[in-house]
Amino acid sequence: MYSSSLSRDRRGVSPVIGVVLMLSITVLLAATVSGFVLASGDLNQRTPTVARSTGDFVTGPSGGCGGNTVAIRHVGGDPVPADELAIAVTLPDTDARIVDLPVSGTALSASNIDDPDNVIYDYCVGGVIANGGQQWSAGRTITFQLNAGGGTVNPGDTIEVRVVHTPSNGDLAAVELTARR
Repeated sequence: MYSSSLSRDRRGVSPVIGVVLMLSITVLLAATVSGFVLASGDLNQRTPTVARSTGDFVTGPSGGCGGNTVAIRHVGGDPVPADELAIAVTLPDTDARIVDLPVSGTALSASNIDDPDNVIYDYCVGGVIANGGQQWSAGRTITFQLNAGGGTVNPGDTIEVRVVHTPSNGDLAAVELTARR
């Protein structure tokens, strides 16, 4: 009689099944969340290394591709295709970006500029971001002009120019330039 009551009592099985069920749900949720997190971020995308860059900014009247020209030179490090570049310009009162590079000629279209205060001159881009683009590699430059009418910069004023690697959103170069005549 004692052995028959043990075989009919199933109260000890329920907690074991509950623990196994909770454990399997936890593992399933952890696998789903980690799969989503790993799939949403591209772990293979790294920012290329630009070991050093230099810049120059000469003020003067815009037009004729001469004055208010900014030139950023790649001095050493990894080469970067022009279609992976964006240029961020910070002036004392405003910010602007040159995007969707390279351009087919030497002029920027509306889709190439995020510039609410009309700081960047639409014409006269040069170097690796113009004429269909090239790789920004050691010895090559990126050039563009600031608009004398919209964002006049006087000699002695400081601007910051960042060259951004668009796939990783990392900075390739950050140069603070003082305008000179």
